[in-house]
This record gives sequence, C-alpha cells and structure tokens, in this order.
Amino acid sequence: MSTRVVYLLSFRQSARQRAHFGIWVPYANGKDGTFINVVGAPMAGFQLEFKRGYDPSATAQKHESFQIGQIHSHHVHDWAGEKSIDSTPRSNLETVASEIPPPRKSENFMAPVNETTNRRCQEWTMDFVQRLVSLQYLDNSAIDIVQSKRDSPTHGIMGLQGEAAASAPEK
Repeated sequence: MSTRVVYLLSFRQSARQRAHFGIWVPYANGKDGTFINVVGAPMAGFQLEFKRGYDPSATAQKHESFQIGQIHSHHVHDWAGEKSIDSTPRSNLETVASEIPPPRKSENFMAPVNETTNRRCQEWTMDFVQRLVSLQYLDNSAIDIVQSKRDSPTHGIMGLQGEAAASAPEK
C-alpha cells in the first residue's frame, strides 16, 4: 500500500514570536498538498482551516519543514481543483483534524501557554498528531518530533523569550 510523507511546517516571523504550526501532506504529484492548521489569535479564538493546493516552496514566509512520518495514501484526499481554503473535511486525515477542537478565546492571552486554558496552534497541532498516533495513522515518533519543535510556554509572551522568560519576576 502506498504512503505519503507527513510534514510539520513551522512559520516564525521573528525570533520574539511563537512559531505557527500546521501539518502538510503532499498530493501524489509530490509538489502541492493540503496544509491543515488552526488560524486566529489568542484574544479571539481559532478556527480549523484546510489550505488545498498549498505549495510551501511557493510561499515568501520564512518556514521550516520537518518530516514526522508517513501515512497510508487512502487516508489522504488529493484535491484536483483550484487552490482554496475551507473547513470541510474530505478525507480520514481531515476528519480527525475536525474532531480536535480549535483553541478558544484565551481568558488571559498574556499568560504563559498551557495545555488547558491558554492554547494556541502549537498545542492544537500536538493534539492532532497525538490523535493520529493513537489511531495508528502515524508512528509514535511523530509525537517526539513535534514536541521537540515547540516553543517554551513563555516564548513570545509579554516580549519574553524561551528559558529567559521562566526566570522573569512575577508581577
């Protein structure tokens, strides 16, 4: 049975900001694919988005890609239409993504990111990958790869970065 490589895409506009995460799976043509991510802001909440016909090499945005595993091709939908963005799942992979609730509006978006009340795209992507592993769509190593690329909970919060933020005095 044929497989597709699954990638974590990480976009960072500046070293002071948290990276934006999403999952990209190329189509059979190997060039473009579907980018699965949540978009929004902590102060407003997020929504699920499928960018169809997406080619990461064609974007001007600075990004990195990391191979996190392989998935059976029958779980992936090859979009044949024009590039588009929607939230309607068209494959098993996308259905799993639609079952992971996007982060809600944060009660205190200036507080460190956490796994329950102050979530963003990195936490959602981690949940998505963990669910794919639990369904055996991806190998367990995908969790470790995604986890290793996440920012610290305080990175990008109130102008703080990484581990230096952990030692910042409380107000």
